[in-house]
Amino acid sequence: RSSGYAAMWRPTGRLAERTLAVRVLHEQVVNGETRRSVVSHFNKATKGRLVRDLMLAGAAPRSPGKLVEALRDLKYTVEEQPPVAGRPRQLDLVVAEL
Repeated sequence: RSSGYAAMWRPTGRLAERTLAVRVLHEQVVNGETRRSVVSHFNKATKGRLVRDLMLAGAAPRSPGKLVEALRDLKYTVEEQPPVAGRPRQLDLVVAEL
C-alpha cells in the first residue's frame, strides 16, 4: 500500500503476525555501482506479475514464510527484514527490470 494508505490502518497482534508488507526495489548498475531505489510507479504492476506467477505455478502459500519460499522457488530475489514483534513482517522484492 502507499504510505498514505498504510498510515490509515496497521494490523496488530495475531493479524500482524500473519501479515507481510512487500516493498519493491529496483536494482541497477549506475557508473559501475549497484544502486537500489524504491519502485513507486511500477509497484502495482510488479506485484500484479508476482501474483500472476504464483497463480500460474499453483502456489497457495498459507503463511508469510511459505510465501517467501514460493517466491524464491519462482526465482524472485527476496530479502526479509528482521521481524518486529506486533508488526507485519517486512519483505523486499528486488527486481532488475520493471
